[in-house]
Amino acid sequence: MIRNYLKLLPLLTAVTLFNSSYLNPAYASEEHADHGEQEGHEHHDEEALKLSPQQLKDFSIQLSQAGPGVIRKTLDLTGEVIVEPDRLYHVVPRVAGVVQKVYKQLGDEVKAGELLAQLSSRELANAKAEFVATDSLLKLANSNLQRDRQLYRGKITSRRQYQAAKQAQIEAAIRQKAAKQRLQALGLSLEEIDKLIKDQDKDLTLYALKAPADGVIIAKHASHGELLDTTTRSFTIADLSRVWVNLTLYQKDLNLVKTNQKVFINNRFSKQSDVTAQSHISWISPVLDIKTRSGIARVILDNSQNLWRPGAFISARVVLSETPAKIVIPLTALQNIDGKHVVFVQHEDGDFEPQEIITGKRDFNQVEILSGLKPGQTYVSRNAFTLKAQAQKGAFGHGHSH
Repeated sequence: MIRNYLKLLPLLTAVTLFNSSYLNPAYASEEHADHGEQEGHEHHDEEALKLSPQQLKDFSIQLSQAGPGVIRKTLDLTGEVIVEPDRLYHVVPRVAGVVQKVYKQLGDEVKAGELLAQLSSRELANAKAEFVATDSLLKLANSNLQRDRQLYRGKITSRRQYQAAKQAQIEAAIRQKAAKQRLQALGLSLEEIDKLIKDQDKDLTLYALKAPADGVIIAKHASHGELLDTTTRSFTIADLSRVWVNLTLYQKDLNLVKTNQKVFINNRFSKQSDVTAQSHISWISPVLDIKTRSGIARVILDNSQNLWRPGAFISARVVLSETPAKIVIPLTALQNIDGKHVVFVQHEDGDFEPQEIITGKRDFNQVEILSGLKPGQTYVSRNAFTLKAQAQKGAFGHGHSH
């Protein structure tokens, strides 16, 4: 903003001296004469200011059209952003092992199934070896059963020998199934188990620690050479695409706040003061904290733009009621000149002029206009103080008609 004012300092000086290409007295006089001859235009006692589109952009001046709105009665609360519990994942290895490689670091974004680290585990090696052995025994039992079945049908062997082969095949199948399910319980997929049979020379100790869901790594306790067991939280992953806001609700306000009420959340410590989200009360705690005598009103926020960080304190306004009004403007449009409320309006020819208005009800963000502004009329809704500064320097000292 300071850079913009320095950039346009010649403009402001020229406006004050009435000898600039932006505000030329001769031009204003000519306009006064021309407009005075036209019918259907009302006369104004003040000279208007015209700014080019580039100047409007440089001063960050926003224009809006007057229209209806609502004035809200609100309750101010404070709260904290937290991770939604169901979107918080603690990654714990299913077998004990020594970390060989770490692929992800604190703050990295990960996808479900993505490799986080690789461990060397003796326990996993034993489980894989057992499965390979039971699978080989099952194949042998299947072959023996097929042979004894043919011999029995040809009356070459006894029924007792055939039944023994059948029983051995059943037991081998049970052991192979149990070994396979153990590997699945340790986190191996069916595809990985099938590859284990085809490639028996592969290192059986390797254990892949994978991300259980999409998210961001917010905690890490896995380093190269470290021994991890089945109780070690090696990584903590949080899905921050949606977060919770827990608002502190004191006992005196319990009867005012209800579920589904509209809420405006603002990060009061953000450099961008206009970072505001709208949501609603989704849940109110049925009991109060014994020590603080306060409860929680929960708000769920979409965080796809990563504007809300867990742990941040926020301010909130809970909408208790809404009153409709014919004309409502933001408080940023309201200016005070000589003790009067004014709004800078833009005429059809592009000139700006301060127009006195009478206000009604207001809330934290908007104000009702009772008179002085017509529906559809263009006015300065933001950074109107720039025009006010020119008005106070005498830029509007001469009459100008439209």
